[in-house]
Amino acid sequence: MRKLLAPRNLAFIVGVLVLMIGSAVVLKVPLPAIVLPAEAIFHLGPFPITNTIIATILVDIILVVLAILATRKMKDVPGGLQNVFEWVVEIFHNLNEDIAGKKMAKKLFPIFMTILLFILVANWMGLIPGVDSIGKLEPLETAYQVAGVTTGYKTVEWPLGIRSLSRAQGMHTLTADEKAVLDAEKAAAEAHGGEEEAHHDSKLGYYVIAPYVRPAATDLNVPLAIALISVLWTQVIGVQALGGSYFRKFFMPHMTGMKPIDLVVGLLELISEFAKIISFTFRLFGNVFAGAVLLFVMSFLVPFFVPLPFYGLELFVGFMQAFVFAILTLIFMSMATVGHGPDSDHH
Repeated sequence: MRKLLAPRNLAFIVGVLVLMIGSAVVLKVPLPAIVLPAEAIFHLGPFPITNTIIATILVDIILVVLAILATRKMKDVPGGLQNVFEWVVEIFHNLNEDIAGKKMAKKLFPIFMTILLFILVANWMGLIPGVDSIGKLEPLETAYQVAGVTTGYKTVEWPLGIRSLSRAQGMHTLTADEKAVLDAEKAAAEAHGGEEEAHHDSKLGYYVIAPYVRPAATDLNVPLAIALISVLWTQVIGVQALGGSYFRKFFMPHMTGMKPIDLVVGLLELISEFAKIISFTFRLFGNVFAGAVLLFVMSFLVPFFVPLPFYGLELFVGFMQAFVFAILTLIFMSMATVGHGPDSDHH
């Protein structure tokens, strides 16, 4: 306690408190537009390149670079990045062997580790400064017509021609009359067989930010894609292990010996496979999207030090979501290799 109240530590604590309180008054951070669909940053022909596609590509690049750096100079006595990667691989490989057995672990571990590392890096990317906060300015009118955003901010000019949103300069929420006009303009453009021409300047003078990079899992398409891969690959693993008899658990199971009940059980098994896709998708999407919104709101309310504990929370949540997704995939794949008939070897 004496060390805590030492003059240097006390001055640091007081300084932090002053910055925390002063930041809410001086740094009037605008609340980013909370948009469900990913925003298109540019187009390759008719194909839109969204900020979540950019994030996905960056995650792939990061993982490839880390793999190259960790393995380019392999040593018998590992050190540095090689040591970290070997430690991680050993922990999770042992976990795979405990759940699936040594034989199946060789086949399932690469799938488990790929899902884990991809989701982990994708989730933690949202904690990097600039992600979800640096992007192109869009007129409030365009943001409303595309994504339903109703609140925009004035901009402030910085050196080198950099512009940013500023709550101190003023904000505006669209009125019912303004919404009606914009809806009519959008309907007229669609009636003529095309989208309304995009404008770079706002007639109202208010803008929102479309970030260049946004955490991949905040786009529902990304969790859905990984969930489909997980569930479909589970069927592949099951067929490889049991052949055509794998599908007996869905259509002709031998669980109780009573055909009507077994048919119902098989139907439930089939429904559960589709339910896994929904469960995987919305668990990951909901937690990551909610975490991003939490950081938005805390930075908006008190933008300096108060959000720091929530960054720590999101660090933990990001890992847990990646681990839960990967471990459930491993368990389901391991279960798919076990027969369900009366003569099957259950283990």
